[in-house]
Amino acid sequence: MAVRPDVSVVVIAYNDARRLPRAVASTLAQSLGGVETVIVDDASTDGTGEAADRLAAAHPGRVRAVHLPANSGGCGRPRNTGIETSTGRYVMFLDSDDLLDRHACLNLLAAAEDTGADMVSGLCDRIFLDVPEGAKGRIRPWYPWLYRHSAVYESLNENPDLLYDTLSTNKAYRRGFLEEHGLRFVERLHYEDLLFTAEAYLEAGRTALIPHRVYNWLVKERTRAPSISNRRTELANFADRLEIHRRIDMLFALRGAYDLQRAKDVKFVNHDLVLYLRDLRDKAPAHQARFLDLAAAYLAELDPRVFEQANPLPAIAAHLIREGDHAGALAAAEYDPVKRPELRARLVERDGRVYWGAGRPRGTLGRRVLDVTAFGFHVRPLRELRPANTVTRLETRGGRVLMAGYVLNPLERIPRGAELAGTLEFLDRRRRARKGRIRASVRHEGDRLTWRAEFDPARKIRPFGFIDPVWDVRLRIRVDGEEVVTRLGEGRGSPSLGGVALPVRPRLTRFAGDRLRSYVTEGGHLAFALETGSPWARLTRALARRAALSRPARLARRRARSLDRAVRRTLTGRNTKIVVFNRVLSGCPSGPAWRSSRASSAATTPTTRSTSTGSCAGPGVR
Repeated sequence: MAVRPDVSVVVIAYNDARRLPRAVASTLAQSLGGVETVIVDDASTDGTGEAADRLAAAHPGRVRAVHLPANSGGCGRPRNTGIETSTGRYVMFLDSDDLLDRHACLNLLAAAEDTGADMVSGLCDRIFLDVPEGAKGRIRPWYPWLYRHSAVYESLNENPDLLYDTLSTNKAYRRGFLEEHGLRFVERLHYEDLLFTAEAYLEAGRTALIPHRVYNWLVKERTRAPSISNRRTELANFADRLEIHRRIDMLFALRGAYDLQRAKDVKFVNHDLVLYLRDLRDKAPAHQARFLDLAAAYLAELDPRVFEQANPLPAIAAHLIREGDHAGALAAAEYDPVKRPELRARLVERDGRVYWGAGRPRGTLGRRVLDVTAFGFHVRPLRELRPANTVTRLETRGGRVLMAGYVLNPLERIPRGAELAGTLEFLDRRRRARKGRIRASVRHEGDRLTWRAEFDPARKIRPFGFIDPVWDVRLRIRVDGEEVVTRLGEGRGSPSLGGVALPVRPRLTRFAGDRLRSYVTEGGHLAFALETGSPWARLTRALARRAALSRPARLARRRARSLDRAVRRTLTGRNTKIVVFNRVLSGCPSGPAWRSSRASSAATTPTTRSTSTGSCAGPGVR
């Protein structure tokens, strides 16, 4: 008789033949022995089904393949099929484009057995494949504050913040628990895991959390076929999420769990809604309006206390969507005093209080939610305001460039009589000290400052032509001795800012890059990429690129990296630390006891000396 697996990992796949073997390899490499892998192919057309069959044939008894006869249109049916066809005492879920941590099954199973929990959840890391390895921000843990310590909860009421983590993939569920409560994923709707996990939290007699990473969520944002979670600008995608939230609301309401429902709605405002709003920046106004109308209909159903309990800026965004102020809502969703300190909203001052938005706030709720006096916009130094700078004109004529735009003047902090002077700066992104400066005229116009600059780029901007591929643009405005620095970007009323070529004269001969091509960054700012215009320059660049990618060049780079690693290992190695440590000790002020200790240890090995003394006031002194 076959031994029943401890854990079944359900791997769902659709048209992912290339990555499926990598995902299954992460289940086969689990440090826990009794792991069963069930691949559910959702009627793929690219060979995923054949790849699943090959994996099952290569690992009999450990891997099985199940094929759905028709595509289900989502993740719900494949996961349900996996639950019903697997046999393990516990069930986990893995998407074919992600990976399990090597000890995921072992750690989750151990916690479940130790605590008697119906479900156990561990840390999920989002790994952004578009960001270079080792770069800051490449790995972003999913709500890590929930997983700082091990914890066991007898009910969701003990920690409603669990609703922030409604992933189904970083959890293990006891099979008897799933069967007892008939827990299954809703089908033909996206974001099915939000409803499934919320219901599981509600039904679980005990939920355990462990501070170990169990799931690697691999994210690739720049792709032709983005995942469901990266298709947030699609109206149908947002409609599915709202429908799932309505079903969760109904679930809580039927149980009379109104406090939990309100906690879930606060999470919707703080997390779900803001994700969508930030992706709307570069969409057409008509698309934004349709999107925000969907949001307004759902927000109108929420308890007003949700807006007072949510974080200030998301609450402002949600409230203004209900009020129909789309510009103010989007500006609130984008503003972050630390990460995105660019102020795109108008502000109004009434009775000594400062409110977000151009109009007077309506009602008691509006005054409470929109009050941003604590942000200090009315008292901050001008250099800290960071008002948005919107480009309204970018064109070339006869070799000259004409640029114009406007900068918000919040609360009219820059008085009308102030003396204004502006400088437009093109900065080499790699070497900020290298810049081209152009004088810009600046003047008051209503509640904004308008600016204009006309110049010959070939004279004002002199790139090297090879080592400075990206240039940013800033506008510095001097106001009676103070300075406001703004970054140029797109906004309402902006023309198309991409694809405008500025002819420049490179320092490294005519064979280098000789023009800057404009584009808009993911943050909505204007930037320029160096490119080659003449045939000779393109030929030179192609030859340089070929040389850089040649085998000798690759070997040279590999040797340089190896040398760098070797030097780092030597400098940070144990022996080096021992030598430095003893040199420091030998220079410490010493009494007779210290001198005798040092003399007696002169013949000992470095390792012995390092363990006998922890500091200048170590065992030698005593």
